[in-house]
Amino acid sequence: GAQPANTLARPGSFDEVIQNTSGDLFRNGQQIFRFDTFGDERFWSDTLRLHQAVAGAGNGGVGPGVGPAAALAAGLKVDVDMVPQPVLAGIQSGPVNLNDPANTLALINARAVVGVMPAGNGRVGFTCALCHSTVDNSFAPGIGSRLDGWPNRDLNVGAIVAMAPDLSAIASLLQVDQATVRSVLMSGGPGKCDAELFLDGKAFRPDGKTAATLIPPAYGLAGVNLH
Repeated sequence: GAQPANTLARPGSFDEVIQNTSGDLFRNGQQIFRFDTFGDERFWSDTLRLHQAVAGAGNGGVGPGVGPAAALAAGLKVDVDMVPQPVLAGIQSGPVNLNDPANTLALINARAVVGVMPAGNGRVGFTCALCHSTVDNSFAPGIGSRLDGWPNRDLNVGAIVAMAPDLSAIASLLQVDQATVRSVLMSGGPGKCDAELFLDGKAFRPDGKTAATLIPPAYGLAGVNLH
């Protein structure tokens, strides 16, 4: 997968302690967890065209696009340590328009949107960190230093996937129309993900509630039934 432009930890941070006391295995694993999409852009972008919905018609995509404010509202997080300093200053003082999708693309290209990676030709892919990392909100709500392994309980996975302009692949798999797919995706709510929907086609539990399950942390799971 693509490597980040800056892999050095912030001085005095927990990450710096880990980097200074661990071997290459941990550091390599951290980079994979944070930045490796394992090629899933082929699904999210090439098949569902989700990147076009993020960009918006004004940036070569479709629809209104997703500005940074909307991305944060959907639960996406921004790693303050990866945001270019001029952009960070602009966010703080106001010149950076948080409703402009072009600024979301700039943050993605800087690898500052946690778990969202640029994949060439405007495409995006997702990493483990999308669901299993958050930030400490030290700069602003949704913007801060990474907390790897913490579950992102603000992330509305279904709402993000529902933004994709072409859900025909999922609709065909489940043998329903795209409107039904979008309705099901929107029913999960933040902090949950129905990871088996594409496999079993079951959107709801027997009691009628969503089949989406709580996003787990990536730590402290010894003895937990990972199913």
